[in-house]
Amino acid sequence: MDRSRSGRPSIIPPEVNLRLLAFYCQYNPLPGYTRWSIRWAETYLQKHLDILQCPISRSSIHRLLKSNSLKPYRNKYFLQICDPDFFPKMEKIIKAYQRAYPYLFCLDECTGLQALERKAPRLPAQGDLPEYIEPEYVRHGTVSILSILQVSTGQVFTECIPDHTSSTITSSVRNHVLQYDRSAELHYICDNYSSHSTEEFCLGIAELCGLDLPKLKTAHDRRQWLQSPQKRIIFHFLPTHGSWLNLIEIWFGILQQKALKDESFLSTTDLKNRIISFTETWDSDFAHPFKFSYSGDGLHEKVISRFTKWLQMHSPQLNVKFLEKQLRLISNLATSYWPKAKRKAWNVLYETLQENNDFITAIIGTGEDLSALLTNLSKLLYCKLKAA
Repeated sequence: MDRSRSGRPSIIPPEVNLRLLAFYCQYNPLPGYTRWSIRWAETYLQKHLDILQCPISRSSIHRLLKSNSLKPYRNKYFLQICDPDFFPKMEKIIKAYQRAYPYLFCLDECTGLQALERKAPRLPAQGDLPEYIEPEYVRHGTVSILSILQVSTGQVFTECIPDHTSSTITSSVRNHVLQYDRSAELHYICDNYSSHSTEEFCLGIAELCGLDLPKLKTAHDRRQWLQSPQKRIIFHFLPTHGSWLNLIEIWFGILQQKALKDESFLSTTDLKNRIISFTETWDSDFAHPFKFSYSGDGLHEKVISRFTKWLQMHSPQLNVKFLEKQLRLISNLATSYWPKAKRKAWNVLYETLQENNDFITAIIGTGEDLSALLTNLSKLLYCKLKAA
């Protein structure tokens, strides 16, 4: 960068470039704003020359940001892992996909689908004119569905349901199971929603398997029984915040994009008919096998890095409940999945825990169990790093 070059000398000193980078690398560079544009940054910097100590044009701002691969206007959603036992549960789901059971199904409910009637009819695209859609609408209520995707074929079973209580879900699952031979072994991947493990639900599965339901006192006991391979209908429960491991979520996205987005529905009945018609069209013309190739590589280190960044930022959203789950999760990772993350990531986390001990202790307060958990985690990291 310091070499001489052809053309006119740069009129923006290097120190101004560095100040601009520092300005953009702050979380909220403009007071009260979390989103900003280059145009607004130019206007603000022209009024506050003390920041850069030099006027700068919009094109120069854009050029400098581009040369440093800075895109502060971008954002992306993510589901933070907060289940301490997330990774053992994830491995079970991945193994279920890898075994490629002929009757492996992904089950979930999609609730709150709105029947919105546009206040004016749409105008279709014509020539070089786009399609025009009225943005205002009238609400006619919501619809909930339960869908079950067969991974090996892509066929989808869908029922519109009045609610997602245990009796309703049990009835829909029974309707699906009865489509298959009584000797077939059926595997279902589903989330750990409470209605999926009630006593009523377990009783319905026991009847379909031709078994007597044993005494199951807790939800944990019922889930363990539902997961047991000692019967022909077996459930595989997703970890908390692990909905992305369920392939039915992909189909829900297809349904939304191809059949529901920006459409107008006169009633909930109209919406239900659209969903059922789309499902039938999908099964007859577009269904295809779904392949799950994700192995989880890199996710362990990503969890460690995110937690480290939050501690370094002194994030005010790190409350005691969330912090406890993260500490237990990291402890389990260090105990059972140490090789899954690079030594550098573990070392940075250990140093961050030491440097921010006062911040973490202030969140924990007087909780002795959490204090002991933090101390044990620090000792564990120290021993692991020393041994490595």
